[in-house]
Amino acid sequence: MMNLDSKFLYERWKTARKMFRTTAAAIPPGQEGFRPAEGTMSLGEIVLHVTSVEKTAVDALSATRSAWEWDQGFTLERYPTLDRILAALDEQTEATGAYLSGLTDADLARTVRLPWGAEWSLGQLWLEWMDHEAHHRGSLVTSLRVAGVTPPNIWE
Repeated sequence: MMNLDSKFLYERWKTARKMFRTTAAAIPPGQEGFRPAEGTMSLGEIVLHVTSVEKTAVDALSATRSAWEWDQGFTLERYPTLDRILAALDEQTEATGAYLSGLTDADLARTVRLPWGAEWSLGQLWLEWMDHEAHHRGSLVTSLRVAGVTPPNIWE
């Protein structure tokens, strides 16, 4: 794998998060529970899923080295409104930004063992994370369209 520059990774993550946050903010209040089809995540659940998984990763990989605890309590029951969902995302964005901005190029080359047994460099993990978030941004865009909402232009 190529050597990954920590400052580039951090800046790329900030751009991806801004696009996700802008898309999430387009959820109409009162439509947080809208599901485009049976068995899919609702609009609000998509945002809370991204928030929860990211918290899990940052907590597990931070200096405290906690376990990969997947149930972070980010549910629509606890975060029922768009304001609360966005506040949770913003809080996690701040925590992840602090974590990522402190990583060095050497940190990104370090091997980490993931809960499913794979071993990746820390840099690869965060690149894969941004792919995961982009996937859910696409799901959110599609779900917004099904809900009759024109997604915001995130490319300006």
